Amino acid sequence: MPSAYHTLPARSRVAPARLDGSESRGDRRKFGHFGGLPPVNLRVNIGINTRAKALILGAALLPALAACGSGPTARVSTNSNDRLQSTRAAGNPENTGPLNGGSWWGDKAIGGGAVTDEPRAALVARDVLANGGNAADAAVAAYFALAVTMPSAAGLGGGGVCLVHDAEKKSTDVFDFLPRAAKGGLVAVPGNVRGMAAINARYGKVPWAQLVSPGANLAGTGTAISRALANELQAAGSRLGEDPQVAAIFTKDGGVPRAETDNLRQVDLGAALERIRVGGINEFYSGQLGRNLTEAAQSIGAPLTIEDLRASKTVVYPPASIEVGDQQLFFPASPSSGGVLAAQMVTALEGIDAGNAAEVAQAINGLIADRQGWMKPGGDASKPVGDLVGSDHVSAALKAKLDAPGAAMQENPSATGLVTMDADGQGVACEFTMNAPFGSARIAPGTGIILAPAPNDRGAGFSALGPVMQANNNSGRLYFLAAGSGGAPADIAKALLFNAVARREQPAEQAMAAGRLFADGAGTVYVEKALSGSEGALSGAGFKVAPADKLAKVNVIYCPKSVPDDPDTCQMRNDYRGSGLAVTVTNQ
Repeated sequence: MPSAYHTLPARSRVAPARLDGSESRGDRRKFGHFGGLPPVNLRVNIGINTRAKALILGAALLPALAACGSGPTARVSTNSNDRLQSTRAAGNPENTGPLNGGSWWGDKAIGGGAVTDEPRAALVARDVLANGGNAADAAVAAYFALAVTMPSAAGLGGGGVCLVHDAEKKSTDVFDFLPRAAKGGLVAVPGNVRGMAAINARYGKVPWAQLVSPGANLAGTGTAISRALANELQAAGSRLGEDPQVAAIFTKDGGVPRAETDNLRQVDLGAALERIRVGGINEFYSGQLGRNLTEAAQSIGAPLTIEDLRASKTVVYPPASIEVGDQQLFFPASPSSGGVLAAQMVTALEGIDAGNAAEVAQAINGLIADRQGWMKPGGDASKPVGDLVGSDHVSAALKAKLDAPGAAMQENPSATGLVTMDADGQGVACEFTMNAPFGSARIAPGTGIILAPAPNDRGAGFSALGPVMQANNNSGRLYFLAAGSGGAPADIAKALLFNAVARREQPAEQAMAAGRLFADGAGTVYVEKALSGSEGALSGAGFKVAPADKLAKVNVIYCPKSVPDDPDTCQMRNDYRGSGLAVTVTNQ
């Protein structure tokens, strides 16, 4: 996608700054395939040409989860695009019935739910919830499953950012474990294991080992490739053949990417996860596994050291927020700047007609153009986040001219998002990335761990990450969680979905099915087929119009009457543009 990329405003409260986001640039000549990562073409991420259909084959029975505690007697239900049809396609133009997000479960109380981009991870989260785990436990277990079933974006070599809300504590925290550059440059320091351990320590109930076990089992025994991963493999194409170890795992004879339902077995990764299960984070960051990882990375020219691992940290801080009625919309501060853009768009939607495509496109275009002025290539902001999300800044940004020059800002659209909640009012929204699709496409020999490139000004990085959450820390109530992938279009989509369900009172299913558009900051607007009828109005407003297959993927949980007050009102929805899965656990 050409042109600028940016973010926009609202009334705000902003947390203190966290870890220094400065980057170290090493000698790229030693490790050319990291420093020479091909630029990320944002345009290709607009659509993966496949109708979302979650394939659930051979879901492994994970005995270790039984040890999570007896928990409630649970009925488990799933929403996937295998089983859901559009209410419109079903001849139901009024969008009535369960597919519009109403109660699926009759008088059965909802005990929790999870939505992920890859189905098996949602099933793991479901089992944790059904056996007495909370939302934090479900999120951690789902992550370690994603490390196996969606390594393109959630590998152990990457990092991410999470929002965690706890109704009982009346608190919301950001967990920042982004994949920042190692001191030697070129390669990122893995953050995911440390981030998950921090969440488990602060909010979890289930012992660490029981949350890592499902992922370790999936890697060691093998699992069928889902459609979600198959799409990622197909998009990666020839990059999978650059490293013999990557090729051996993810391609077949002739270098063809493995396909949906093919068996995926990752023995070395399973062994690494088993070490993490037994030895905890110390094993990964300062123990034998850490030493094996760094020595293996250095053997292929990646300047990752055990000192890098030991010095890495998860930074926990209060989120930035904007006021939305009596609640707050929470999001991480820069350098994971996607939440700033989402918050700006939420504010912008207060003053425009969300049903008018031209007005929406003008707002997006202004915010993206403005983003070029404040966001640095690594995602850091040149202005205080509180100012950026203030109504004055947003209003000024919306007045940008359509023909304003837009310098291309390359940004990594590759990520994966998950959201979890439980009936006690705990919720988690996370986004993970390898800084590029499949990271560096190099495995540290003998570890099964794909290394992530360091953020750079050629497209590798995490600037588009930004899960969002609506809650009230005075009452503890939780209403809305969203996490996604696809770069800035995903951040705009989060805002549009929030506006649809929270302000326009649309069911989550209806809001998710609505067509999307995205403007590039320089007068070109990309339009999904469902909005093709608006092309005339957009052209009349001065935009260049280009078709888009699918604009981003967003996973959503929306509880209009909040949790813990009324969990039965909660709606879990995976994006039909992907191949994920939404699961709900109901107490009998």
